[in-house]
Amino acid sequence: MKVNLGPVTRIEGHLNIETTVENNKIVDARCMGEMFRGFEVFLQGRSPLDAQQITQRICGVCPYAHAVASSYAQESVYKLNVPPNGRIMHNLIQGANHLYDYLLQFYQLAALDFVDITAILKYKG
Repeated sequence: MKVNLGPVTRIEGHLNIETTVENNKIVDARCMGEMFRGFEVFLQGRSPLDAQQITQRICGVCPYAHAVASSYAQESVYKLNVPPNGRIMHNLIQGANHLYDYLLQFYQLAALDFVDITAILKYKG
C-alpha cells in the first residue's frame, strides 16, 4: 500500500512524502521538495561571489542557511583555508541564526496550530 502525504505546506518549498507499507511496516519512503524557484537560473553567468547574497533570498524564514551553504561551497571551490577565528565567527553567526529560526518557526508558523483562536476572540470581545 502506498501512502502519500503532501503537500506539507508548513515547510517552505512544499514537501511531499511518499511511503510504501507492507505488513504494517514501512518498506520504502521518499521525501521530495516539489517547488522549483529557479534560483539556479539566476546564478548562471554571474560571479560566484554574488551567490551568497542571491541565495539568501530563497527563503524568508531561513536565509542564512542558504548563504552559509553558498559560502562553504566557495571555500571548497577556491580551496580556502579559513583561520580558526574565522571558523569560530562563522559558527557563532550560524548558531545565532539557528536560534532565530527556531523562534520564528514556532511562534509565527506553527504556534497557531496549537492555539484556539476562537477562545482569544471571545476573550477580547
